[in-house]
Amino acid sequence: MSKMFQIKLGDDINKIPPNKIGIDMGQTLSKFAYMEGNEIILGSFHRQTNISTLDKFLKSKKSQFNNFNFTGGKSFDLYKEYSKGFESILINEFEANVRGIEFLYKLEKSEELSRSLIVTIGTGTSIVLLNDKIIHLGGSALGGGFFMGIIKILFNMNDYFEAIDLAKKGNRYNVDLKVSDIYSPEDNRVDLLFREFTAASLGKIDERFNINSLSKEDFLSSIVCMIGENLGSIATTMAVNNEVNNIVFCGGFLIENRVLRKIVSLLCKVKKKKAIFLKNSEFCAAIGALLA
Repeated sequence: MSKMFQIKLGDDINKIPPNKIGIDMGQTLSKFAYMEGNEIILGSFHRQTNISTLDKFLKSKKSQFNNFNFTGGKSFDLYKEYSKGFESILINEFEANVRGIEFLYKLEKSEELSRSLIVTIGTGTSIVLLNDKIIHLGGSALGGGFFMGIIKILFNMNDYFEAIDLAKKGNRYNVDLKVSDIYSPEDNRVDLLFREFTAASLGKIDERFNINSLSKEDFLSSIVCMIGENLGSIATTMAVNNEVNNIVFCGGFLIENRVLRKIVSLLCKVKKKKAIFLKNSEFCAAIGALLA
């Protein structure tokens, strides 16, 4: 199990029944949230290798909980098992995400979340419009799953945190081609801001590039930024099209991923949109299931 977290609740937050637990089972991680005293306890398991460990953990909590709420794409089988002996519901993951984000936003900002896009970057990416109702606008196959697949194929790496730490140390522009690499400094057809844009991810790796000099750190930084630029472009375009100013970014691929946060924040700034990152937002669906 990964490190557990606690969220202390203020007096202005409605009490959550202590006999309930919310479980979010995704493709990569399974997360849980439950009340203990005046705190919400949060934790996670790697689903693919430890689904039996999650089941064992939940069974150890049967004396504490009689209500098991499930969400996430991989939750149906465990929901069926627990619904036989306990009060249990299966919740749409988009609804659970939004409920959790609204809760975390109010807890952190002391106000209600206004009309926003919620971009959940997990194994893949989903984009939801929070308006009077929840509307799933679409998403992308790019996300943490793509990143982990690439690093496994090329470097036989399985450790997410090791890869993200290396990406932080890299300089993507040793391998990525910027607009300024193409246009002459004296060419006034391109302004200073546009010159800083990426013309081609990995665009400097051509027939002249010495592949033996390729830095793992630079490559990983490029891949994270490629994902971020694509997701940021999709999200900001959807925000413009739906006349939304706030974009809330959440999901497991943001954990300790300063490089990703920086690139999506920059794209939001260019498009005059507000990028919002909330503490513990990777647990939003589990929290949403807990609140259901």
